Parts: sequence; structure tokens; C-alpha cells
Amino acid sequence: MSSLQYCYVAFAVLGVYLSMLIARRRYRILLPSVVHTSIWLVTVFLIICELKGFLVSNQVGNAAYQKSSEFICYMMICSVAGFSLAHMFSDQQLSCSRISLIDSSVLDSILHKFRWVPYMCFFTGLTLFGYIVLSGGSLVSFGDYRMFAITVERTGYASIAQRISGHINILGTLYLMLLGYKFGYEGFRVSSFFKYVLLCSTINMAIGGRVWIMSSTIPVFVTYSLVRHFSGMPTSVKKRDNRKVLGIAACMVLLFGGLGYLRVTSGSSISDDATPIDKLLYLTDGSKMTNRILNAYPEGSYELEYGQSEFLSNFMGSRMMERYMRSISHDIGLSVTVKSIMPNIYFDYGMFWGCVMWGFVCFLIEMMALRLMMRTKLMALFIYGTLCILLMQTPVGNVFSLYMPLFEWLVLIYLFRKLIFKSVRGISPYL
Repeated sequence: MSSLQYCYVAFAVLGVYLSMLIARRRYRILLPSVVHTSIWLVTVFLIICELKGFLVSNQVGNAAYQKSSEFICYMMICSVAGFSLAHMFSDQQLSCSRISLIDSSVLDSILHKFRWVPYMCFFTGLTLFGYIVLSGGSLVSFGDYRMFAITVERTGYASIAQRISGHINILGTLYLMLLGYKFGYEGFRVSSFFKYVLLCSTINMAIGGRVWIMSSTIPVFVTYSLVRHFSGMPTSVKKRDNRKVLGIAACMVLLFGGLGYLRVTSGSSISDDATPIDKLLYLTDGSKMTNRILNAYPEGSYELEYGQSEFLSNFMGSRMMERYMRSISHDIGLSVTVKSIMPNIYFDYGMFWGCVMWGFVCFLIEMMALRLMMRTKLMALFIYGTLCILLMQTPVGNVFSLYMPLFEWLVLIYLFRKLIFKSVRGISPYL
């Protein structure tokens, strides 16, 4: 089969499955299955556009996705099988369970107590932004920020600044989850949404990536969709909120594409014949990089790492990923290009068993999210929200490495939850 045929199969599988999820009322919330299926549906569609030369300025040949398209196809089939098994095992429990929610007054108290978090994110982001510009960045070249991040990632004061700002950014993500929960009770407030999303995402904006658009909005939508689904909100309010959410989603897509036009590479501006779809092709970069890795390291030419690359790279490192990064270290463009989750799976288990393992991972994540969804605990809410956003960046990175600091924060919050929330009235039943 050609790359295009594999992509057609993957697109059909994802499209049919997402339609089935939407058709079932109980799954009309942003569960990991919905997030994963949606982001990969968009990614596969963009790959098809590139292969067909449809809506893009440059058509690519079959060789650009020759091996990664097969990987994507089987990986998507296994993920759908994993999610479906999780739903099969959970259907009876979901139909019999009555889901309770955290009291809105307690939620207001938590948000009020930690109202300083968004502003801390904002001022930290401004400081980081200024530091990057003074260190050789540019106000108009977002690409320079990415190169700067690669250059200083492991050394000097910049490394310390990035690590501290990253941990502060995690607190902003948790605050946005609580804000979305509040919107689910009271209705979606557009002004508050934009205010707090911009405040909490300033740190991610500073380093120039466009992923902040997704990483700052999805946490709000995840918890909002959960509470909205079970809070008994009047139909009129739901219809009004639907229009608001669709409008915001459209704005975020336009912003994601629009920021691409502001990117400047090697001192030259975007070509005049670039199309709006070209600015979304960031999501396909990981698949192109995966194709290069599959060609460079055929199965049998390396020792499998059995989870070290995918799950433990933050603690033990990955020999194969480090080997590949050294091989492209002379090329700054490739060094800063996103890699997706696929190379890590491939180095751990190979292509076939890597796809099978990914299906198992999807099964576990969905099962845990469905169980946590039914618990009225603050920590359950945080873990549920984290699991739901976890798979969002799989086309562009190793999410287990990216989100490991967030899980570390969740452990710390759990251990010290009584001390952290002791001044919040009525919080005891939710701890």
C-alpha cells in the first residue's frame, strides 16, 4: 500500500470512531479517547493534504511518509481498539452510577485562594520573554526562541530559569482546570476565559511555540465539558454556551495558523504563495521526523529499550533517541523539529508491538479517566484532567516526558493536600 492509502484507512477509522463517540451521549465530553482521536484525525487529514497537494503550497512525495504512514495506520487502529475495550468494560458501571460534583462554593473558595497563580505565570512569562530577547532573540522571529531553547536547555542560568518557569506553568494548568469546572456550573464566560488563558499561557508564549494555544485551552474545555454534562444546566444555557465554545475554537484555529505567518526563518519571511493550511502543518512535522528515524534505524539494527524511551526517558534517558539527536545536531532546523510519540514507541518495542503497546496504553488511560470521572475528589479531578490532556500532543512529542513534571506536582499536592487547602471552607469531603 502507498502512503496515501494508509492515510485513507487511518482517516476512515478515526472518522468513523469519532462519529460513534459523538453519537453516544455519555461520551460527548473530552475524554482521552475524544482528544486523541480528534487531534490525530486532523493530523492525518493534513498529511493527506500534503500528499495530494490539496490546499497546500507544496506537495510532498510518497517517500516523505513512506514508513510513518504505515505506523500511523496500525497505531490508530490499535488505539481505537484500546479505547473501545475500555468503554466496553465501563459501560455498565457508567449506566448505573450517579456522578456527583464538587460544590460550587468550595470551588469558588479554591479559585479565590489561589487567584495569584495566573498573575505569577504572567510576570514569569514576561521575565522569560525579556531574557530571551536580551540574549539574542527577536520580537518578530519566533523561530529564534526555539533555537535558543535548544542551545541553553541543559546549561547555565537559562536552564534554571526554564525549569522554574515550567513548574510555575504547571500551576497555571491546574488553575485552568478549576476555572473550566466553574464554567460548567455557571455557564461559559468568554471574557474570563481569554483573560486567564492569556495570563496562564504567557510562559509558553515566551519560548515561541504555538502549542500553548492547545495546552492552555484544552484544560478548560476538559473540565467544562465534564461538569456541563452532569450539572443539569438548562438547555437554553447549553445552546448559548455551544455557540461561545464553537466561536472560541474557531478563533484558536485561526490564531494557530495566524502565528505561523509571524514566524521568520533564517531572516526571510513567509513565501507569498503559502496557504492557511500550510501554517497548520506543524502537526505533521512529527510524522516526517518519524519517517526519517524509521529509515535511519530499520528494525533489527538496534536493541529494543522496553519502555525506557517512552516512559522513563526523564530518569534514565534513551540511548537511541540520544544517538539520533547527536546525528542531527549539526542541523539546527532538524534539532528543533518536533518528534511525536512514535519514535519512542518504535525504539522501545518495534513497529508492530509498539502499535499493540500503544493500544494497551490507550486502554489504561481511558479506563483510569472513566473511573476518576465518577469520583468527587479534588485530586481525582486533577488526575482526570491530566489524563484527558495527556494524549493531545502525541503527534508532536513524547507526552510522558513532557507531562512528567505535572505528575510530580500531583504527587506533591496529594501528599500535602490538607496543608495546602486547610483554609478552604468545606473542602474536607473532597480531599
